Amino acid sequence: MNKLLTLLAFTFVAATTAPAAPVNTSCPVGARPIRTDITSTYQGKEVAFCCNKCKAKFDANPAKYAGNIK
Repeated sequence: MNKLLTLLAFTFVAATTAPAAPVNTSCPVGARPIRTDITSTYQGKEVAFCCNKCKAKFDANPAKYAGNIK
């Protein structure tokens, strides 16, 4: 019984701490394919970018690029 409870607790923690998948498939700044390891959170959603330069531009002015999130 203890093993089952431990397994259930571990599964719950792992499921609730996993990063969310990006909501977009193309970079909202550069319009190129995204890299899932370069992200920012915008209005509670993960947005991915093609490179760190685009992420920095988005982070500096997200409203400018928010309409490009696809």
